[in-house]
Amino acid sequence: MPLLLAALALASTGCSLISGEHEAETRFPVRPGSATTFNGWSEITLTQNPQQVSSAELMYVRVEAESEDIKDMGFVRSITGDTKVGEQLTRIVQKSPMPAGERIVPLDMVYEGDIRQFFYEDPEGEGWTIHVVWNGEVDPTYPLPPDGVWVKVKLAVRVEE
Repeated sequence: MPLLLAALALASTGCSLISGEHEAETRFPVRPGSATTFNGWSEITLTQNPQQVSSAELMYVRVEAESEDIKDMGFVRSITGDTKVGEQLTRIVQKSPMPAGERIVPLDMVYEGDIRQFFYEDPEGEGWTIHVVWNGEVDPTYPLPPDGVWVKVKLAVRVEE
Protein backbone atom coordinates (compact mmCIF):
# COMPACT_ATOMS: atom_id res chain seq x y z
CA MET A 1 0.00 0.00 0.00
CA PRO A 2 1.59 3.29 -1.07
CA LEU A 3 2.17 6.08 1.39
CA LEU A 4 1.10 9.62 0.55
CA LEU A 5 3.22 12.67 -0.01
CA ALA A 6 1.80 16.14 0.36
CA ALA A 7 4.00 19.16 -0.15
CA LEU A 8 2.46 22.58 0.26
CA ALA A 9 3.32 24.70 -2.72
CA LEU A 10 2.22 27.62 -4.80
CA ALA A 11 1.26 29.83 -1.86
CA SER A 12 -0.47 33.01 -2.87
CA THR A 13 -0.58 36.29 -1.08
CA GLY A 14 -3.07 39.08 -1.27
CA CYS A 15 -2.06 42.74 -1.14
CA SER A 16 -4.79 45.34 -0.92
CA LEU A 17 -6.17 48.46 0.66
CA ILE A 18 -7.07 48.12 4.27
CA SER A 19 -10.87 48.33 4.59
CA GLY A 20 -12.99 45.42 3.38
CA GLU A 21 -12.56 41.71 2.77
CA HIS A 22 -9.19 40.16 1.89
CA GLU A 23 -8.64 36.59 0.72
CA ALA A 24 -5.62 34.35 0.17
CA GLU A 25 -5.45 30.93 -1.43
CA THR A 26 -2.73 28.30 -1.11
CA ARG A 27 -2.64 25.23 -3.36
CA PHE A 28 -0.81 21.98 -2.72
CA PRO A 29 -0.67 18.51 -4.24
CA VAL A 30 -1.42 15.36 -2.28
CA ARG A 31 0.19 12.46 -4.12
CA PRO A 32 0.92 8.83 -3.45
CA GLY A 33 4.43 8.77 -2.02
CA SER A 34 6.50 8.29 1.08
CA ALA A 35 5.32 10.89 3.62
CA THR A 36 2.10 11.37 5.55
CA THR A 37 2.45 15.03 6.57
CA PHE A 38 2.36 18.37 4.81
CA ASN A 39 3.10 21.96 5.72
CA GLY A 40 3.18 25.40 4.12
CA TRP A 41 1.95 28.94 4.57
CA SER A 42 -0.45 31.67 3.40
CA GLU A 43 -0.19 35.43 3.74
CA ILE A 44 -2.42 38.47 3.40
CA THR A 45 -0.68 41.85 3.14
CA LEU A 46 -2.45 45.17 3.66
CA THR A 47 -1.07 48.46 2.36
CA GLN A 48 -1.97 50.35 5.56
CA ASN A 49 -1.36 49.65 9.24
CA PRO A 50 -4.31 47.60 10.61
CA GLN A 51 -3.73 49.11 14.07
CA GLN A 52 -5.34 52.28 12.70
CA VAL A 53 -8.73 50.62 12.13
CA SER A 54 -11.41 49.49 14.56
CA SER A 55 -11.17 45.71 13.96
CA ALA A 56 -9.96 42.81 11.86
CA GLU A 57 -11.50 39.36 12.01
CA LEU A 58 -11.01 35.99 10.41
CA MET A 59 -14.13 35.43 8.28
CA TYR A 60 -13.51 31.84 7.21
CA VAL A 61 -10.88 29.23 6.45
CA ARG A 62 -11.66 26.19 4.34
CA VAL A 63 -9.94 23.36 2.49
CA GLU A 64 -11.26 21.94 -0.72
CA ALA A 65 -10.39 19.51 -3.45
CA GLU A 66 -9.75 21.44 -6.65
CA SER A 67 -11.30 18.75 -8.83
CA GLU A 68 -15.05 18.32 -8.56
CA ASP A 69 -14.43 14.61 -9.25
CA ILE A 70 -13.07 14.32 -5.68
CA LYS A 71 -16.14 14.12 -3.43
CA ASP A 72 -14.47 13.48 -0.07
CA MET A 73 -11.60 15.22 1.76
CA GLY A 74 -11.13 12.13 3.96
CA PHE A 75 -7.56 11.72 2.71
CA VAL A 76 -6.67 14.65 5.01
CA ARG A 77 -6.72 13.33 8.59
CA SER A 78 -6.06 16.69 10.23
CA ILE A 79 -5.00 20.25 9.51
CA THR A 80 -4.03 23.18 11.72
CA GLY A 81 -3.40 26.85 10.97
CA ASP A 82 -1.24 29.01 13.25
CA THR A 83 -0.40 32.68 12.85
CA LYS A 84 3.28 33.42 13.10
CA VAL A 85 4.74 36.70 14.32
CA GLY A 86 8.49 36.35 14.82
CA GLU A 87 8.81 32.94 16.45
CA GLN A 88 5.43 33.17 18.26
CA LEU A 89 2.72 30.80 16.95
CA THR A 90 -0.98 31.17 17.81
CA ARG A 91 -3.49 28.52 16.73
CA ILE A 92 -6.38 30.10 14.83
CA VAL A 93 -8.03 27.11 13.05
CA GLN A 94 -8.01 23.32 13.00
CA LYS A 95 -9.99 20.34 11.77
CA SER A 96 -9.86 16.67 12.62
CA PRO A 97 -11.35 14.48 11.35
CA MET A 98 -12.71 15.64 8.00
CA PRO A 99 -16.44 15.02 7.58
CA ALA A 100 -17.30 12.14 5.24
CA GLY A 101 -18.55 12.96 1.78
CA GLU A 102 -17.51 16.65 1.74
CA ARG A 103 -15.33 18.19 -1.02
CA ILE A 104 -15.27 21.63 0.65
CA VAL A 105 -14.64 21.64 4.41
CA PRO A 106 -14.74 24.73 6.66
CA LEU A 107 -12.11 24.58 9.39
CA ASP A 108 -13.02 25.06 13.05
CA MET A 109 -12.20 28.51 14.40
CA VAL A 110 -9.99 28.26 17.48
CA TYR A 111 -9.24 32.00 17.72
CA GLU A 112 -12.30 34.21 17.31
CA GLY A 113 -11.00 37.57 18.52
CA ASP A 114 -9.58 40.63 16.79
CA ILE A 115 -6.61 39.53 14.69
CA ARG A 116 -4.93 42.94 14.22
CA GLN A 117 -2.24 41.86 16.71
CA PHE A 118 -1.09 39.16 14.26
CA PHE A 119 -0.21 41.61 11.47
CA TYR A 120 3.43 42.67 11.40
CA GLU A 121 5.19 45.24 9.29
CA ASP A 122 6.58 43.56 6.20
CA PRO A 123 10.40 43.84 6.26
CA GLU A 124 10.37 44.53 2.50
CA GLY A 125 8.19 47.60 3.11
CA GLU A 126 5.16 46.28 1.23
CA GLY A 127 2.70 46.80 4.09
CA TRP A 128 1.45 44.79 7.07
CA THR A 129 1.19 41.03 6.78
CA ILE A 130 -0.60 38.20 8.53
CA HIS A 131 1.28 34.92 8.04
CA VAL A 132 -0.49 31.57 8.59
CA VAL A 133 1.49 28.33 8.89
CA TRP A 134 -0.31 25.12 7.81
CA ASN A 135 0.46 21.65 9.16
CA GLY A 136 -1.46 18.52 8.38
CA GLU A 137 -1.53 14.78 8.23
CA VAL A 138 -2.80 12.60 5.39
CA ASP A 139 -4.32 9.12 5.57
CA PRO A 140 -1.90 6.64 3.94
CA THR A 141 -4.71 4.10 3.43
CA TYR A 142 -6.91 6.44 1.39
CA PRO A 143 -7.09 5.36 -2.29
CA LEU A 144 -5.85 8.43 -4.17
CA PRO A 145 -5.77 8.69 -7.95
CA PRO A 146 -2.29 7.87 -9.39
CA ASP A 147 -1.67 11.57 -10.18
CA GLY A 148 -2.84 12.66 -6.72
CA VAL A 149 -5.21 15.49 -5.79
CA TRP A 150 -4.71 19.27 -5.77
CA VAL A 151 -6.05 20.84 -2.58
CA LYS A 152 -6.73 24.52 -1.84
CA VAL A 153 -6.72 26.28 1.52
CA LYS A 154 -8.67 29.56 1.38
CA LEU A 155 -8.73 32.12 4.14
CA ALA A 156 -10.52 35.45 4.33
CA VAL A 157 -10.11 38.43 6.65
CA ARG A 158 -12.50 41.37 7.12
CA VAL A 159 -11.09 44.73 8.17
CA GLU A 160 -13.43 47.44 9.51
CA GLU A 161 -12.43 51.08 9.75
